[in-house]
Amino acid sequence: MANYDKWSCLERARKLLTSADDDSLRYASLELRFCIEAIIYEKLDTYSRYVPAALFEKWQPNHALKMLLQFEPDADEDFTLYVSPESEPGKPTGNWTCLGQHNAVKLSWLNKNYNKLGSYLHVKLGNKNKGGTTEELSVNRKDIERMLSELEPVINSDIVGATLATRVQFKCQACQQLSLVNADVLRKTGRATCISQQCGAEYTASEDAEGGWQFKLAMTSFKCLKCEKINFLEIRHVDIGTKFRCNRCGEVHRIVGGQWNYERVTADRKTS
Repeated sequence: MANYDKWSCLERARKLLTSADDDSLRYASLELRFCIEAIIYEKLDTYSRYVPAALFEKWQPNHALKMLLQFEPDADEDFTLYVSPESEPGKPTGNWTCLGQHNAVKLSWLNKNYNKLGSYLHVKLGNKNKGGTTEELSVNRKDIERMLSELEPVINSDIVGATLATRVQFKCQACQQLSLVNADVLRKTGRATCISQQCGAEYTASEDAEGGWQFKLAMTSFKCLKCEKINFLEIRHVDIGTKFRCNRCGEVHRIVGGQWNYERVTADRKTS
Protein backbone atom coordinates (compact mmCIF):
# COMPACT_ATOMS: atom_id res chain seq x y z
CA MET A 1 0.00 0.00 0.00
CA ALA A 2 1.28 3.46 -0.86
CA ASN A 3 2.16 5.84 1.95
CA TYR A 4 -0.23 8.80 2.01
CA ASP A 5 0.97 11.10 4.79
CA LYS A 6 -2.35 12.74 5.62
CA TRP A 7 -1.29 13.44 9.23
CA SER A 8 1.66 15.64 8.19
CA CYS A 9 -0.55 17.61 5.79
CA LEU A 10 -3.07 18.29 8.55
CA GLU A 11 -0.38 19.29 11.06
CA ARG A 12 1.29 21.67 8.62
CA ALA A 13 -2.10 23.28 7.96
CA ARG A 14 -2.70 23.59 11.72
CA LYS A 15 0.69 25.24 12.23
CA LEU A 16 0.09 27.68 9.38
CA LEU A 17 -3.24 28.69 10.91
CA THR A 18 -1.52 29.71 14.15
CA SER A 19 0.24 32.47 12.23
CA ALA A 20 -1.37 35.90 12.13
CA ASP A 21 0.07 36.31 8.65
CA ASP A 22 -2.90 36.15 6.27
CA ASP A 23 -0.68 34.91 3.45
CA SER A 24 -0.32 31.68 5.45
CA LEU A 25 -3.99 30.94 4.77
CA ARG A 26 -3.18 30.17 1.16
CA TYR A 27 -0.63 27.55 2.17
CA ALA A 28 -2.94 26.13 4.84
CA SER A 29 -5.59 25.68 2.12
CA LEU A 30 -3.10 23.84 -0.05
CA GLU A 31 -2.10 21.51 2.78
CA LEU A 32 -5.75 20.68 3.51
CA ARG A 33 -6.28 19.91 -0.19
CA PHE A 34 -3.33 17.53 0.03
CA CYS A 35 -4.83 16.01 3.19
CA ILE A 36 -8.18 15.36 1.48
CA GLU A 37 -6.45 13.82 -1.53
CA ALA A 38 -4.40 11.55 0.74
CA ILE A 39 -7.56 10.38 2.56
CA ILE A 40 -9.40 9.50 -0.64
CA TYR A 41 -6.45 7.94 -2.46
CA GLU A 42 -5.64 5.81 0.57
CA LYS A 43 -9.18 4.41 0.37
CA LEU A 44 -8.64 3.64 -3.30
CA ASP A 45 -5.77 1.33 -2.40
CA THR A 46 -8.35 -1.08 -0.99
CA TYR A 47 -9.45 -1.69 -4.58
CA SER A 48 -6.03 -1.58 -6.26
CA ARG A 49 -6.24 -5.33 -6.92
CA TYR A 50 -9.42 -4.90 -8.92
CA VAL A 51 -9.00 -1.58 -10.73
CA PRO A 52 -6.00 -0.68 -12.95
CA ALA A 53 -3.67 1.69 -11.08
CA ALA A 54 -3.37 3.91 -14.17
CA LEU A 55 -7.02 4.90 -13.70
CA PHE A 56 -6.36 6.13 -10.16
CA GLU A 57 -3.76 8.59 -11.42
CA LYS A 58 -6.39 10.41 -13.50
CA TRP A 59 -9.08 10.69 -10.82
CA GLN A 60 -9.83 13.86 -8.90
CA PRO A 61 -10.91 13.24 -5.26
CA ASN A 62 -14.61 13.96 -5.88
CA HIS A 63 -14.73 11.59 -8.88
CA ALA A 64 -12.75 9.00 -6.92
CA LEU A 65 -15.18 9.06 -3.98
CA LYS A 66 -18.17 8.90 -6.32
CA MET A 67 -16.68 5.75 -7.87
CA LEU A 68 -15.87 4.34 -4.44
CA LEU A 69 -19.56 4.56 -3.58
CA GLN A 70 -20.20 2.33 -6.59
CA PHE A 71 -17.72 -0.21 -5.16
CA GLU A 72 -18.67 0.27 -1.53
CA PRO A 73 -21.88 2.11 -0.49
CA ASP A 74 -20.51 2.81 3.02
CA ALA A 75 -17.29 4.45 1.80
CA ASP A 76 -18.50 7.88 2.98
CA GLU A 77 -20.36 6.72 6.10
CA ASP A 78 -19.25 6.66 9.74
CA PHE A 79 -19.56 3.29 11.48
CA THR A 80 -18.12 1.13 14.24
CA LEU A 81 -17.19 -2.45 13.32
CA TYR A 82 -17.82 -5.32 15.75
CA VAL A 83 -17.22 -9.05 15.30
CA SER A 84 -18.39 -12.06 17.27
CA PRO A 85 -17.65 -15.79 17.14
CA GLU A 86 -20.54 -17.89 15.81
CA SER A 87 -21.94 -20.93 17.55
CA GLU A 88 -23.03 -22.03 14.08
CA PRO A 89 -23.13 -20.26 10.69
CA GLY A 90 -25.20 -17.09 10.97
CA LYS A 91 -25.61 -17.27 14.78
CA PRO A 92 -23.21 -15.02 16.75
CA THR A 93 -22.48 -15.97 20.37
CA GLY A 94 -22.91 -12.37 21.49
CA ASN A 95 -19.29 -11.98 22.60
CA TRP A 96 -18.69 -8.88 20.48
CA THR A 97 -15.27 -7.35 19.97
CA CYS A 98 -14.83 -3.84 18.58
CA LEU A 99 -12.38 -3.75 15.67
CA GLY A 100 -12.44 0.02 15.29
CA GLN A 101 -14.17 3.17 14.12
CA HIS A 102 -14.53 4.32 10.53
CA ASN A 103 -14.91 8.10 10.14
CA ALA A 104 -15.37 9.30 6.59
CA VAL A 105 -15.57 12.33 4.34
CA LYS A 106 -19.02 12.46 2.77
CA LEU A 107 -19.29 13.13 -0.95
CA SER A 108 -21.44 16.23 -0.39
CA TRP A 109 -18.85 17.62 2.05
CA LEU A 110 -16.03 16.88 -0.36
CA ASN A 111 -17.72 18.53 -3.34
CA LYS A 112 -18.33 21.71 -1.36
CA ASN A 113 -15.11 22.07 0.63
CA TYR A 114 -12.47 20.73 -1.74
CA ASN A 115 -13.57 23.23 -4.38
CA LYS A 116 -13.79 26.01 -1.79
CA LEU A 117 -10.20 25.38 -0.72
CA GLY A 118 -9.19 25.55 -4.37
CA SER A 119 -10.85 28.94 -4.74
CA TYR A 120 -8.60 30.33 -1.98
CA LEU A 121 -5.56 29.50 -4.12
CA HIS A 122 -6.49 31.88 -6.95
CA VAL A 123 -6.19 35.63 -7.31
CA LYS A 124 -9.54 37.29 -7.95
CA LEU A 125 -9.81 39.18 -11.22
CA GLY A 126 -9.60 42.94 -10.69
CA ASN A 127 -8.76 42.62 -7.00
CA LYS A 128 -5.79 44.86 -6.15
CA ASN A 129 -5.40 43.08 -2.83
CA LYS A 130 -4.30 39.64 -3.99
CA GLY A 131 -5.16 38.07 -0.64
CA GLY A 132 -8.64 39.56 -0.38
CA THR A 133 -10.18 42.10 1.98
CA THR A 134 -9.86 41.87 5.76
CA GLU A 135 -13.46 40.64 5.99
CA GLU A 136 -12.90 38.00 3.30
CA LEU A 137 -9.73 36.77 4.98
CA SER A 138 -11.55 36.46 8.30
CA VAL A 139 -14.28 34.35 6.70
CA ASN A 140 -11.68 32.24 4.89
CA ARG A 141 -9.77 31.60 8.10
CA LYS A 142 -12.92 30.44 9.91
CA ASP A 143 -13.81 28.16 6.99
CA ILE A 144 -10.34 26.61 6.92
CA GLU A 145 -10.34 26.12 10.70
CA ARG A 146 -13.76 24.42 10.45
CA MET A 147 -12.57 22.08 7.69
CA LEU A 148 -9.47 21.16 9.68
CA SER A 149 -11.54 20.24 12.73
CA GLU A 150 -13.92 18.16 10.58
CA LEU A 151 -11.03 16.31 8.93
CA GLU A 152 -9.27 15.48 12.19
CA PRO A 153 -11.52 12.54 13.22
CA VAL A 154 -11.32 11.21 9.66
CA ILE A 155 -7.54 10.92 9.63
CA ASN A 156 -7.61 9.38 13.12
CA SER A 157 -9.95 6.56 12.06
CA ASP A 158 -8.95 3.06 13.10
CA ILE A 159 -10.42 1.68 9.88
CA VAL A 160 -9.25 3.28 6.63
CA GLY A 161 -11.11 1.18 4.12
CA ALA A 162 -12.10 -2.43 3.71
CA THR A 163 -14.69 -4.40 1.84
CA LEU A 164 -16.38 -7.73 2.39
CA ALA A 165 -18.84 -7.10 -0.40
CA THR A 166 -19.31 -9.15 -3.54
CA ARG A 167 -17.82 -7.31 -6.51
CA VAL A 168 -18.96 -7.62 -10.11
CA GLN A 169 -16.72 -6.76 -13.06
CA PHE A 170 -17.92 -5.80 -16.52
CA LYS A 171 -16.25 -4.49 -19.64
CA CYS A 172 -17.44 -1.10 -20.84
CA GLN A 173 -18.84 -1.33 -24.37
CA ALA A 174 -17.85 2.28 -25.05
CA CYS A 175 -14.16 2.30 -24.00
CA GLN A 176 -13.39 -1.40 -23.32
CA GLN A 177 -12.24 -0.58 -19.77
CA LEU A 178 -12.90 -3.18 -17.07
CA SER A 179 -15.20 -1.65 -14.47
CA LEU A 180 -16.15 -2.72 -10.98
CA VAL A 181 -19.38 -2.40 -9.00
CA ASN A 182 -20.75 -3.70 -5.71
CA ALA A 183 -23.37 -6.43 -6.22
CA ASP A 184 -25.61 -4.97 -3.49
CA VAL A 185 -25.54 -1.59 -5.29
CA LEU A 186 -26.56 -3.31 -8.51
CA ARG A 187 -29.50 -5.03 -6.81
CA LYS A 188 -30.62 -1.77 -5.20
CA THR A 189 -30.24 0.61 -8.16
CA GLY A 190 -30.07 -1.59 -11.26
CA ARG A 191 -27.45 0.82 -12.64
CA ALA A 192 -23.68 1.03 -13.03
CA THR A 193 -21.19 3.52 -14.46
CA CYS A 194 -17.90 3.00 -16.27
CA ILE A 195 -15.13 3.92 -13.81
CA SER A 196 -13.03 5.69 -16.44
CA GLN A 197 -13.29 9.45 -15.87
CA GLN A 198 -12.79 9.98 -19.60
CA CYS A 199 -15.76 7.75 -20.39
CA GLY A 200 -18.44 7.50 -17.69
CA ALA A 201 -20.83 5.42 -19.81
CA GLU A 202 -24.01 4.51 -17.92
CA TYR A 203 -25.54 1.03 -17.81
CA THR A 204 -28.68 -0.72 -16.69
CA ALA A 205 -27.98 -4.03 -14.98
CA SER A 206 -30.08 -7.14 -14.39
CA GLU A 207 -29.37 -10.38 -12.54
CA ASP A 208 -30.37 -13.74 -13.99
CA ALA A 209 -31.62 -16.79 -12.11
CA GLU A 210 -28.07 -18.19 -11.82
CA GLY A 211 -26.71 -15.01 -10.23
CA GLY A 212 -25.02 -13.73 -13.38
CA TRP A 213 -25.25 -10.10 -14.43
CA GLN A 214 -26.07 -8.51 -17.78
CA PHE A 215 -25.13 -4.89 -18.53
CA LYS A 216 -26.74 -2.77 -21.24
CA LEU A 217 -25.84 0.76 -22.21
CA ALA A 218 -28.51 3.15 -20.91
CA MET A 219 -30.03 4.48 -24.12
CA THR A 220 -33.11 6.25 -25.39
CA SER A 221 -34.71 6.10 -28.83
CA PHE A 222 -35.41 8.81 -31.40
CA LYS A 223 -37.33 8.46 -34.65
CA CYS A 224 -35.64 10.02 -37.67
CA LEU A 225 -37.76 12.93 -38.87
CA LYS A 226 -36.86 12.13 -42.48
CA CYS A 227 -37.01 8.34 -42.93
CA GLU A 228 -38.65 7.40 -39.59
CA LYS A 229 -35.90 4.94 -38.69
CA ILE A 230 -35.57 4.38 -34.91
CA ASN A 231 -32.15 5.49 -33.67
CA PHE A 232 -30.61 5.00 -30.22
CA LEU A 233 -28.54 7.51 -28.28
CA GLU A 234 -26.76 7.00 -24.95
CA ILE A 235 -28.61 8.83 -22.18
CA ARG A 236 -25.38 10.44 -20.95
CA HIS A 237 -25.12 12.27 -24.29
CA VAL A 238 -28.71 13.52 -24.29
CA ASP A 239 -28.67 17.26 -23.74
CA ILE A 240 -30.00 20.39 -25.40
CA GLY A 241 -27.82 21.11 -28.40
CA THR A 242 -26.66 17.51 -28.87
CA LYS A 243 -26.61 16.43 -32.53
CA PHE A 244 -27.03 12.90 -33.79
CA ARG A 245 -27.12 11.33 -37.24
CA CYS A 246 -29.65 8.80 -38.47
CA ASN A 247 -27.84 5.51 -39.03
CA ARG A 248 -30.01 4.72 -42.07
CA CYS A 249 -30.28 7.91 -44.13
CA GLY A 250 -27.59 10.03 -42.49
CA GLU A 251 -29.94 12.91 -41.64
CA VAL A 252 -28.54 15.09 -38.82
CA HIS A 253 -30.83 16.03 -35.93
CA ARG A 254 -30.38 18.33 -32.96
CA ILE A 255 -32.04 18.13 -29.53
CA VAL A 256 -33.72 21.48 -28.96
CA GLY A 257 -35.87 21.13 -25.84
CA GLY A 258 -35.92 19.80 -22.33
CA GLN A 259 -38.52 17.22 -23.33
CA TRP A 260 -35.96 15.76 -25.71
CA ASN A 261 -37.55 17.39 -28.75
CA TYR A 262 -35.40 17.32 -31.83
CA GLU A 263 -35.41 18.66 -35.37
CA ARG A 264 -33.83 17.98 -38.73
CA VAL A 265 -30.78 20.15 -39.35
CA THR A 266 -31.15 19.96 -43.14
CA ALA A 267 -34.37 20.04 -45.17
CA ASP A 268 -35.22 17.94 -48.20
CA ARG A 269 -33.69 19.35 -51.35
CA LYS A 270 -36.00 19.60 -54.35
CA THR A 271 -34.68 17.87 -57.38
CA SER A 272 -34.86 19.76 -60.69
